[in-house]
Amino acid sequence: MSSTSLSMADRRVVVTGMGITSCLGNTLEDVKKSLHECESGLDFDPEWKELGIKSNVRGRPNLTEDDFKKLIPKADLRFMGTNAKYAYVAMQNAIADSGMKDEEYQENPRVCAILGQGGTSIPDIVETVEAVRGGGRWKNKVGPFRVTRSMGSTVSAVLATAFKVQGMSFSISSACSTGAHCIGTGYEQILLNKADVAFCGAGENVDWDFTSMFDCMGALSTSYNDTPKKASRAFDKNRDGFCIAGGGGVVVLEELEHAKKRGAKIYAELVGYGANSDGYDMVAPSGVGGERCMELAMAEADRHNGEKPVEYINTHGTSTPVGDLAELGAIKRLFDRKGYQPNVGSTKSLSGHALGAAGVHETIYTILMMNNDFMAESANIEELVDEAEGMNILTKRKDGPFTRAMSNSFGFGGTNCALVFDKYQDVTSLYRIAALRAAPVRKVMAHPMITMRGYTDGSESQCFLMNNRFSAAASRFQRVLAGEEVYCLAALEMIEEVGRKKRAFMVISMVMEE
Repeated sequence: MSSTSLSMADRRVVVTGMGITSCLGNTLEDVKKSLHECESGLDFDPEWKELGIKSNVRGRPNLTEDDFKKLIPKADLRFMGTNAKYAYVAMQNAIADSGMKDEEYQENPRVCAILGQGGTSIPDIVETVEAVRGGGRWKNKVGPFRVTRSMGSTVSAVLATAFKVQGMSFSISSACSTGAHCIGTGYEQILLNKADVAFCGAGENVDWDFTSMFDCMGALSTSYNDTPKKASRAFDKNRDGFCIAGGGGVVVLEELEHAKKRGAKIYAELVGYGANSDGYDMVAPSGVGGERCMELAMAEADRHNGEKPVEYINTHGTSTPVGDLAELGAIKRLFDRKGYQPNVGSTKSLSGHALGAAGVHETIYTILMMNNDFMAESANIEELVDEAEGMNILTKRKDGPFTRAMSNSFGFGGTNCALVFDKYQDVTSLYRIAALRAAPVRKVMAHPMITMRGYTDGSESQCFLMNNRFSAAASRFQRVLAGEEVYCLAALEMIEEVGRKKRAFMVISMVMEE
């Protein structure tokens, strides 16, 4: 069955490639090492101090203009501000990581690019204004490429052109939720059968111009200029603001059957996306909106891939006095209702806050941790806030496997986004073997196997509910396959130990006989 013929209910979205430019590294291996060893990418910027900016701490990818000239074709480079350059390198690496060949994505109307930016290329605007005010032959100083560099859609426009994307292409700009919203939107396009592949992410510059605006708001950390690696300290009592950062990130989202057909490696499955608005305040989060957003994402994850606990949350966790407490309160209330508290941390304590690119950065961080069986330390917590009592804050690295994680991104204007990822496991073949052993049939064709999966807490009521769902689904399949001889194999119950908890898998497989 081709992926395009699958209904929305049957389509699944997986991550098959990742690329990043960040202060934690420009390769997946370097970033993984930074997270695992708790190595901060934040540094002191002497230029900012000279300019009178109170906050002198920033996270900047180790990429120079000379590097960009080597990595990006000149014909494309001229249209780009630094935000787009960061994103270009990330997308180039994500495609290479996915193993996708040029002919598989270029000039393919089933491939889309949802790529955004929180801000624009302010240096290009500043240089243009200074040239015009300086008088003389200012047009020669400005040149013809400033518009494309400073558009609100520069990142998607230049990358879609450079990589010959012919499916839908547009930018989302939703403050610090941008990268996450781009991923969620790409996910929806694949579920809606409007695309089979989506390049999703964002790029963000970090320079004195944008920083000075945040500095005037009093949003940035100013007390740790002499110890920059200790400045970002989400959930610590002595936090005093966020540390600004920049970079780019792109993930390759792909419909599962499309990915399997080309033999792609699969990092994770995106199973839940929640997006909403606080409707409360321009800069202060309500916490209630974030709580509802997480609940939306978790409910979708449970529908798509079965009910199971979220074991790790990579919080928005910016290290601001107000924002951290609002998010902790939202998590505590939500999971108290669920009857457990997940592990909670903030990778921004190492990377700083890359604004529009933060959501995609943290998606990549989360997936890297999930695939390497550890949860990074939420760094610099010397005295945990009282509001975290009863919660599992990661004051040190936690080693061991986990299978479901959530990444939060919240932005000015009360815009919220939550993404839920499951560790990918190709269990169909395992279920097939188990099913055939449980109820063998005389002769089974190799390909027509329909497997329905569900997850329960093992209770009698939940198992009864799952059986009813399976029975209804089996009836639908039998109607669809009218005229074929169909065997509905017995439901199986497999118990998997997960720490102290048990998870029950109930499976029905249907096999058509030759």
